[in-house]
Amino acid sequence: MAVDARSPTRSAGGAVLDEIGRTADRQRKATQYARQRRWLMACRWALGALYLLAFLLSGLASNVSAALYNAAPYPLALAGLFIALYVGYDLVSLPLGLYGGYVLPHRFGLSVQSLPAWLADSTKGTALGAGFGLVLVEALYWLMAALPDWWWLAASGGTVVVSIVLANLAPVLLVPIFYHLRPLEDQDQAEALRRLAERAGTRVQGVYAIELSRKTRAANAALMGLGNTRRIVLGDTLLRGFEKREIEVVFAHELGHYVHGDVWRLLGLQSLSVAASLYLSQLVLLKGAASFGFRGATDIATLPLLALAVGLLSLLGMPLLNAASRFLEESADEYALETTDDPTAFRSAMERLADLNLAEREPDRWVTLLLYDHPPIGDRMRHAGEYAGRRRARP
Repeated sequence: MAVDARSPTRSAGGAVLDEIGRTADRQRKATQYARQRRWLMACRWALGALYLLAFLLSGLASNVSAALYNAAPYPLALAGLFIALYVGYDLVSLPLGLYGGYVLPHRFGLSVQSLPAWLADSTKGTALGAGFGLVLVEALYWLMAALPDWWWLAASGGTVVVSIVLANLAPVLLVPIFYHLRPLEDQDQAEALRRLAERAGTRVQGVYAIELSRKTRAANAALMGLGNTRRIVLGDTLLRGFEKREIEVVFAHELGHYVHGDVWRLLGLQSLSVAASLYLSQLVLLKGAASFGFRGATDIATLPLLALAVGLLSLLGMPLLNAASRFLEESADEYALETTDDPTAFRSAMERLADLNLAEREPDRWVTLLLYDHPPIGDRMRHAGEYAGRRRARP
């Protein structure tokens, strides 16, 4: 029997087929986008390593250091070399940064930010990175001189303290440099989210919207702060594009991190990673200083060697930290499913995130193991399906 093209049956079926086609098209774009981002990441890593090696092998590190030693006292000489290295790399890597941060997101329809605005953000990020990096480098070399055998342990302990301070200050000082934060305006939604927090037996300073839409079409959520600054932040793109029950599931996931104490777990893991990286870097410095004819590990000329060692060792340790992070994220997903008891909303929220953010649902396994700090969207959707199965099996 023929079906009228205007019939509800045909319309519904056509809508489903259109949605399937749209999802398939978005996933093709997501795969292309992810592959280009991975190539860019590899290029930046390679460029960074080659840049530091060039400084060392060309003798530039020794020559610049000697000139700085003659012109300024040790702390200022170290600061001068750090700024020269930092600004030099920023200039050398600018084409890759411009392509990856501005051109590529615009090409795939993710960014709405103008070039002047992007350059302003990039400049602010560079300034902040240079400021924090300079303080870190000065502290490291002071510890090397004061504690030649144990500086790496003291430095890893100091890193934990600095991380705690920055985590506490991030939502009130750092994030507002780039994004505007405001309390959630939908009072009904805010009250529903507060009830979820109360049921979890935890308190958050507030629920905030972050204005992502001025820069991107992507949606996101995060937990920020510690103690009296801790809050859950939801992107305005998420608040506009998701249903309320999907927002509650996303909120419950972030709440799960608080309940499980994941901030402290990650700080502990990162401190162990930093300690291992700095200890091995100490061995590299001792051997490398003699090989390059430097005046010991505290010679400022060793700075490119230290940066190279720390960078490569951190890269090698990244898969382990990512594996730990994926485990914590999966636990937060389970908490969200148990708290809301709404696997349908969880699954649809993941579908929307994949669509809006151009996230690959099924990346290659090696990509997940090496680079992903969250489970892939496909795994998270299957997690929701498994939870639904367990719920149906309950007596």
